[in-house]
Amino acid sequence: MSIPRDPRQADSGSNAAARTGSAVEVFRADSEHERRERELVLRAIGIAYVRADEPAGRALYVQPADAERALTELATYERENRDWPPREKLDPPAIGVVAGLVGYALVLGGSYVATTVGPGSARAFAAGRAHAGAILDGAWWRTFTALTLHTGPPHLLSNLFFGGLFAALVLVSVGGGFGVLGILLAGALGNFLNALLQSPEHLSVGASTAVFGAVGMLVGAEWRRRFLLRVRKLRRAAPIVMGMLLLAYHGLGSGQPDDRTDVLAHVTGLVCGLPLGALWIGLPKRLRYDRGAQLAAGALALALLAGAWVLALI
Repeated sequence: MSIPRDPRQADSGSNAAARTGSAVEVFRADSEHERRERELVLRAIGIAYVRADEPAGRALYVQPADAERALTELATYERENRDWPPREKLDPPAIGVVAGLVGYALVLGGSYVATTVGPGSARAFAAGRAHAGAILDGAWWRTFTALTLHTGPPHLLSNLFFGGLFAALVLVSVGGGFGVLGILLAGALGNFLNALLQSPEHLSVGASTAVFGAVGMLVGAEWRRRFLLRVRKLRRAAPIVMGMLLLAYHGLGSGQPDDRTDVLAHVTGLVCGLPLGALWIGLPKRLRYDRGAQLAAGALALALLAGAWVLALI
């Protein structure tokens, strides 16, 4: 049996129509997008249909023999997708944000004083900086210690300001302890990847690798959120574009001959932050508000950093 060429002759909305030779209306709406979604449902289950654009709306008609099954499948589709995409709910900020930011500032400030003042400061600076060849020869701790070293007050203040800004956004989402741990790991992994890509003689210092690691975490987390919400692909790419713009604006240096910005370290920090952000944002919500879990994560971050410095100085 074929669908009539003019389905508008059907007795729409009547079960009795399924027992006659007329086509049966199974869907009607004002939205073309909604009609296309129902067409996909009918195609998936192998039911033939015709489209009709009428003053009362955009309709779909099927053969009488298929009407009951089509109505059942469409009703199931609407029931399962009634609350999709899910409404976004703004969670309260995770705990430990202030403590994490204070810890970030104290570590950078204290390390700067310790490596610029006193007779042992020069040795500590040399022992802690990221030396590509040494890192690849097994001195992995330099990937951590280099994050706490700065060449002068402007360098330090820049990383305190921008690092604090981006770190705050990460910490609000996942908490002080987990946020600081994630940023530290992103920075260390970024330094290791940078060492792989640079010449063995390459030297670098500064928290900026971790700062761009925080940017990468924000981008990765937002990309995953949009992916899970089934946002259109173009809109999923928007966080990545924003990350690239931040890198271009803040991470490429001045381009002057005396500019010592380690651009590649910024890139590797951002790249390493992407998967960590996508992973961290998937932490169970209860952990974001669990003081013990946040303290444990923060303690692990401090232990990694302290242990790295012990290895660097012995």
